[in-house]
Amino acid sequence: MSEPRRTGALEIGMVCVVAVAIVGLISGVRGTGRDVRSYVASQPAVDTQVAARSYADERAAAHGPNAEAAAGWFGGLPGGPDPFAPVVQSAQDRADALARRATRRAFDGAPPTIPHRIDQHGVPACLTCHDRGTTIAGVVAPRMSHERHDSCVQCHVVATDPRPGTVTPPAPDNGFVGLAAPATGERAWPGAPPTIPHTTRMRERCDACHGVYGALGMRSSHPWRASCLQCHGRSAELDQRAPVAIPRTP
Repeated sequence: MSEPRRTGALEIGMVCVVAVAIVGLISGVRGTGRDVRSYVASQPAVDTQVAARSYADERAAAHGPNAEAAAGWFGGLPGGPDPFAPVVQSAQDRADALARRATRRAFDGAPPTIPHRIDQHGVPACLTCHDRGTTIAGVVAPRMSHERHDSCVQCHVVATDPRPGTVTPPAPDNGFVGLAAPATGERAWPGAPPTIPHTTRMRERCDACHGVYGALGMRSSHPWRASCLQCHGRSAELDQRAPVAIPRTP
């Protein structure tokens, strides 16, 4: 006689649990609806009849609550360029920009050299100009293309002898020839966003080269769109290499 009693008590307990869950679900749904109606009632009335924008309008200007913030990111310096100004550049402008870029690198992908003298007796003040980027006497000091690292001279070296009154000796003979920088990224179809023609390691800040202060030929035509990877995919050949197997030592 004890077994049926135990089974009946278990069933009654399960019914109580299910009933409590149902009551909680109904209370939560009703409470959420009440909170939403209260919030909507507290907001100022808005006109919901908004005309749809054309694609041309979307390309010409930024819209939405973050439009002014995006303009401030790129045009924050006094007298800075207009982020929404049309960018007129040609294939020759891009070729010239890539040629100038190559003169400051030992090979494609190498850290750029420092084109000016720095203090060799203490910590260089590189971040003063290159943390966020600035212009000095009409010369653009671009922002760093990667996250902050304070040991700048660990990777970047001066291009000329930093000692006053000295002449930089000529570079030694070197037969090494690195790969040429790709001119443009590949497109899945005509009109599609191009893939990124370089690795993204240490190049996470795209606006360092492609923002409004970028060189003509490499400047983006839509710098207010800060989520670059949303449209431009990484190169599978450059950024998605197969992992190298490391043999275990016995």
